Amino acid sequence: MSDEEARQGVADLKSQQSVLSRQQQTMDERITRMETALQGYPDLVMRLESMSQDLAQLRGRIDNLTNQLDVEDKRFHDLYMDLDSRLKVVESALPKPEGAEGSVPGAPGVAGGKEGATSAGTAESGKNAATVADNGPKSGGQEKGGNPEGASDARAPSADYDAALSVFNAGNYAKSRKLFEAFVKSNPNDEKVPNALYWIGMNQLLLKDYKGARATNQHLYKSFPDSPKTPDGLLNLAAAWLGLGEPATAKATWKMIIAKYPDSSAAQKAKVRLRQH
Repeated sequence: MSDEEARQGVADLKSQQSVLSRQQQTMDERITRMETALQGYPDLVMRLESMSQDLAQLRGRIDNLTNQLDVEDKRFHDLYMDLDSRLKVVESALPKPEGAEGSVPGAPGVAGGKEGATSAGTAESGKNAATVADNGPKSGGQEKGGNPEGASDARAPSADYDAALSVFNAGNYAKSRKLFEAFVKSNPNDEKVPNALYWIGMNQLLLKDYKGARATNQHLYKSFPDSPKTPDGLLNLAAAWLGLGEPATAKATWKMIIAKYPDSSAAQKAKVRLRQH
């Protein structure tokens, strides 16, 4: 992949992410208005549920694009690191210009009859440099595509995460839940684990597995309280409490969101839902 192609790929992903973020903001505003109107129009409940599912799918697409953007940024960085290392190898093998330190102007040889050895050494260095520049530098193993060793393995969890999101966006919530659960089990220390837990809870909620959604979102809050996904996970936890017939606990959860995450969009939604209940 050339530098220009890499830059264009990153630019395209950022553009798509920006468009989807604006769409999500618009959808959030529409849902908030509809939730406010629910007190007087109970017949809008079904439409609101449908829009909530659409919003969840939109968030999934944004999350997917964000993950792709991270991968492209790493690939772009690896490309430059590889190019820099090749240039350094080539530069170190080039002969010093005439007049540099250690050379004698007008003297074609080296004292002690070592001219042949020096010339042979320079030629051999140039040959090795050309070989390295053609095949790429090695660092403990054969590289592929100019990426550092292990880069392919590092991207494998992201591919599994993307696959689970794609299945969610296709509406197969049972399969998506299983894929996200497998991702968390296989990659317990990955930075995407809080996101995966959020989507597991979302799948359970959409499948009306309220006990499962309660357990998953409680785990998300206790294990990753500072994750950007946690406030929305707590909204899902409150919805699970409602599904389990415990509105008082749902209200307590909304109040906790407002208190702990006052600047989040989830806090604004929690305020609306408290007024409705």
